Amino acid sequence: MARKFWIVVAALLSGIVAPGAYAGPDTRPMVRLKVSVFNDAVVAQPALQAAEARAKAVLGEAGIALTWLDCGTPGRWHRELGCRDVAFPAHLSVRLVAGRKVVSEDTFGQSFLNEQGEGNYANVYWTPLSSSKVLDLIGEGDLLGLVVVHELGHLLLGKDSHSSEGLMRGRWEAAELREAAKGKLLFSKSEAERMRVRYLSATALREIDMVKISASGK
Repeated sequence: MARKFWIVVAALLSGIVAPGAYAGPDTRPMVRLKVSVFNDAVVAQPALQAAEARAKAVLGEAGIALTWLDCGTPGRWHRELGCRDVAFPAHLSVRLVAGRKVVSEDTFGQSFLNEQGEGNYANVYWTPLSSSKVLDLIGEGDLLGLVVVHELGHLLLGKDSHSSEGLMRGRWEAAELREAAKGKLLFSKSEAERMRVRYLSATALREIDMVKISASGK
């Protein structure tokens, strides 16, 4: 049993590679991510669908295949989708919140991490987002999708994941907004690789724990 256990461990860890090992997006195997989206703010479907399309496009460029679960609105939750089966790193949750502002009028989102830098949940604040002057440059659905992806980036990258430029910048300025309007506000190559490696590592460790439990006969 011990030999079998270590063979399984080696097989799982073989999927984890160091940053820089991938030649490009076409050569990287996709990792698969589910996101439960709870529409507390009752965002209209056209904006929600545009957000989903933008989020899938941005994460796809980073080698992450997104399954977006539309979990419904208050009183009309879609319980059959398994929206509450959240578990880091493969299934995360985003709640679209109305009527709440955090820190400032241009704070659109917030992710929640524990001391180990792991977290499953993020909020996106629809009221300040939907009334922002930024919408002069980009549609609200596209902006919503980018904010969702930014918060997912925090969950997938862990602590200290803001950057000095690009999608993970703490505050988007004119340069980022111009890129956003062109559909080019993306994760950097290093961020994409870090997310994938962290995802694969966490997934492998969970699988190892399951093998240990099975090997112990519990």
